Amino acid sequence: MTQEALTFQHTPVITFGYIVQLIFSLVVVLTLIYLIAKYLMPRLKLNPNGKLIQVLDRAFLEPQVSAYLLKVGKNVWLVAASQKRITKIDKLEESELV
Repeated sequence: MTQEALTFQHTPVITFGYIVQLIFSLVVVLTLIYLIAKYLMPRLKLNPNGKLIQVLDRAFLEPQVSAYLLKVGKNVWLVAASQKRITKIDKLEESELV
């Protein structure tokens, strides 16, 4: 082999067509990710509501502490939850919620 052939063999050839193909592939992948996130993910129901207990709202109070509004029957409970404990704060009527 000649020196030119060895040099050509070790250096990658980046052409305009290669760059266009790379950009087109990136656009296709990003479009698929966007469409899946927008249309498919909401239909999967990752957090299904139960028949007896529903989570009406959740608020993050601290990094490891959250407050929940839980609907059980016709009553609504305000509950605080951390990694170590769950505390019932108050019982509300459904009519008291705004």
